[in-house]
Amino acid sequence: MQRFRETSLSSFASDPSRKEFLDKLREAVLLYVDLTDLEPTNPIEEKRNLKWAVHYLLFKSACLKSGQGQPDPDECFKVFKLRTDVLIKKICEVLNMRTDQFLLVAFDEVGVLDENDDEFHFKRTPDGRVRPYNDFFRILWELCLEDNVFFIVVGKSKGLSIKNDTASVSKVLLHFISLSPLISSGIVEFLEKSHLKVQTQSRVCDILCSPSFSVNELAEALLEYTGGVPGLLTRAVNMLLNYVQTRGQSFGSKEECLSCMNEDGFRTVCSEPFVTRISTLDEDRRSVLDMLLMMALYRIPFKADDELNSESYLFDVVTEMGFYRYPIDDNTFQVLFPKVFIRNLKNASSFSLLEKILLGSLNMEPVDCFFSSKCRVFEGIVAIRLVLILSSKGRNEFRELLGRLSAIWKEMKLPIHGPSPLDYMMSVSRGEARSESNKKRKTYGNNEWERIFHAALCFDRVSIPVEANSYSPDIMFKLQSPVKLKFLMVGVAFKGRRKSEGIGWSDIIEEAKKFLYPVFNEFLSQALEYYHCMLIIVSTKLALNVASELGNQSRCYTSGMLIGGNSFRIPPNCELVILCERDVEMLIDREVLNGLERAFSTSDNPSFGDLGFNLLRRARGSFLSLQESWNSYNSSVRSIIGSARCEWNMFENIL
Repeated sequence: MQRFRETSLSSFASDPSRKEFLDKLREAVLLYVDLTDLEPTNPIEEKRNLKWAVHYLLFKSACLKSGQGQPDPDECFKVFKLRTDVLIKKICEVLNMRTDQFLLVAFDEVGVLDENDDEFHFKRTPDGRVRPYNDFFRILWELCLEDNVFFIVVGKSKGLSIKNDTASVSKVLLHFISLSPLISSGIVEFLEKSHLKVQTQSRVCDILCSPSFSVNELAEALLEYTGGVPGLLTRAVNMLLNYVQTRGQSFGSKEECLSCMNEDGFRTVCSEPFVTRISTLDEDRRSVLDMLLMMALYRIPFKADDELNSESYLFDVVTEMGFYRYPIDDNTFQVLFPKVFIRNLKNASSFSLLEKILLGSLNMEPVDCFFSSKCRVFEGIVAIRLVLILSSKGRNEFRELLGRLSAIWKEMKLPIHGPSPLDYMMSVSRGEARSESNKKRKTYGNNEWERIFHAALCFDRVSIPVEANSYSPDIMFKLQSPVKLKFLMVGVAFKGRRKSEGIGWSDIIEEAKKFLYPVFNEFLSQALEYYHCMLIIVSTKLALNVASELGNQSRCYTSGMLIGGNSFRIPPNCELVILCERDVEMLIDREVLNGLERAFSTSDNPSFGDLGFNLLRRARGSFLSLQESWNSYNSSVRSIIGSARCEWNMFENIL
């Protein structure tokens, strides 16, 4: 099977030697064949013959296209007798085609063959397995021997499995064209070149956009909600057209368009067939849903031949699950989960707490956020563990550790109000020369800490800066005291993952200066009564002199204390917590940590193959252990409340 991309097709089209062929192809007669209509077909002796069922469906589709009635299968068999030359000749006659015209047959929903194992007599391999795609493409190969006939096969199916079967058994060469999501410029082209059937002179973009709302802004809005997925994009545009035509007025701004797409009715209609597919997954596929959500959120790429297990390729599983593949290069893809799905899914009772956190996190930011930054796997895993740790109502050793180290932490309201999604916030950068009018700006200046904490950091939400090389910590969140007006802003910085000698005092002081100094100067100095700041240093390896001074245990340095040979003084209302290597494992499992270190030792953006299925499964397991603690506490509370209600009802009955 050969994989064509858009560039390959455009190169083919620009070749002068192909002009005559392409001109004839433009004049071809298109015959659409829906394979969901494929069924065992009379006469009785051929009823379970796949070849005859395909032949009859082809001829029936041609008759219905030309306005004729449905042909009698027994009469058809007497004429065709499984001869491809007679079948193609009869189809051309029914469609009133010229002798030099091409016939282009489009088979849709090829995936239905997976569901027909017991309806047809498929050939079996020596080990008893059936390969329906192999049988089907063998039939098409025979039809391709006829002149001037071409086939397109469309559908969500096991593409790589098809490749292996057909290449090894049928000797059929398939040209595989993966339907890739469109980028913003591709959506603009789609909107500018699409016209209404009833108003052929009216471009779709002119109908949807008023003079104050550009087609580029419309494309950005559609990209954000559909991910550029062709099927979703078409449905979304049709919904927007209905909305505009109903009210008789184009959209005046991107905000107005986004408001329309945010409506429950819009999302439901637009995503219904796709959401239904995901919601009705079998147990085996359902069990890896959170894995794919993690890959989408952490931007973990995968190769076309990466295996999920010995029987399935990840490439195919992404398709079966209703997700999409975003091509990074010819052989590398990224999982894409369009935002338009999320609201319809995350409130479903069948989704776990972890899945809801992952879905909510994917919904927090525009889709381009997840393709513009370096992979944040390490930070992402710790951030989700922090969400679960901060929200857990049961005992938690990490919270208890910080409570012992810091009096300020002990005063904060914990647990927070329920698990919330990760917030991929704008990063903090060193540079000051940024235009406020630039809508794609993804950074704050390092003198904007007051704005960050008021505008970006919300209570009960763990935030990760979009850019990995930012001037801020790797994770941030804000806590509130339950008894008085006091707030704690917490930054978590990861250091020393690639330093064989471990991090020294100079590395720690660099992080402290980067965070504590500007936060105090630009923000805390104006609100000393209410705000405190804490920086937590998380290092997988401390230098010997640092570990020795800490006494091989975690330590908190408070306002006015000197560190690093008296070279740095902790600012007022600030604290610096350094975790010892043993306590780091409260935040991230040792085996996960070792696996991540191995993966990142060779790449800034390790792929699924580098990380490994077992590593992601282990990370998921660490989430689920915290989730079970959270669920266990809730169940206990519900049980206590239920018992109290029963006792109260008994008391009322006695009275």
